[in-house]
Amino acid sequence: MMKRAKRPAKRMTEDLTDPSVMREIASWLETAGASAIEIETEDGRHLRIVMDEEAALHADKGPRDMVPAMPARVTIAKAPFAGHFLDAHPARDTPAAAQDTAAAAGDIVGFVKVGPLLMAVRAAEAGMLNECSVEAGNLVGYGDTIFSIEPAQ
Repeated sequence: MMKRAKRPAKRMTEDLTDPSVMREIASWLETAGASAIEIETEDGRHLRIVMDEEAALHADKGPRDMVPAMPARVTIAKAPFAGHFLDAHPARDTPAAAQDTAAAAGDIVGFVKVGPLLMAVRAAEAGMLNECSVEAGNLVGYGDTIFSIEPAQ
């Protein structure tokens, strides 16, 4: 019998913030009935992914796309990956954005921090920031709503 060559295993150091990888991990968590997972990479980094409890409550009611969405005229600024929300850059005292202020497309409205990594949360389009749905320091998941934005007219 001839032995097949083993394929090299996927490295855990691949981009764990890639949306397709995050979706796959989230589906594993849902299937297992788990609410969180902590991954240690080969280089010693740790990544903790925590499922949104409210989203988990709606998971049995159908696909997530079926969860009621905001009206079409309102857009959102989303968390670019899972971590702790910061309303201000650590080197500054003032928040990046506030409710009832105008924002241009691409403006930084907050930050998500995982360990030493800091990623900007940006407004998807120009408009008025309606509401920040997360308190500074709270844990957010990938794609969680940070601000709702009423588009400029």
